[in-house]
Amino acid sequence: MPRKRKKQNVIFEDLANKVASKHKDMNILLNPKGEISMSDAISQLIKPYQDDEYDYETSRKLVTFACVAWNASILPQEMRDEMIDRLLTSASRDAKHRSGIFDLVTQLMERKKKLFPDISRMIIDFKVTDLGKDFHIAIASSLEKKEVQK
Repeated sequence: MPRKRKKQNVIFEDLANKVASKHKDMNILLNPKGEISMSDAISQLIKPYQDDEYDYETSRKLVTFACVAWNASILPQEMRDEMIDRLLTSASRDAKHRSGIFDLVTQLMERKKKLFPDISRMIIDFKVTDLGKDFHIAIASSLEKKEVQK
């Protein structure tokens, strides 16, 4: 078991380094104390949609849709619509396929609102790693702005 934890820490550190190199003005924290693990939150969000037969690419796409749905669910309506339109445009040219993706993202947004209504952290980046028997999800997100107690 310690071996798996060490591998997961390396995955998180790799993602943190990637995000830090892209966003030099951000402070990067790995699993900050007192905050929900965003990897766990996304895993809970996609749980009903996962299939034991999923391959790496299908799992990565599902996590991509979940991350877009998460971020879209906390944006103002106009920005939300724009984000979803960009996803649909880049995902497929087939109208039926785009409709299916739209339905999935809409369902994921509703699950986010139901399961995590008070969490407004934006997902900055993510990584899905194939561990052989399953997939590991690492998420880099912003910290929530919490009111300072006086």
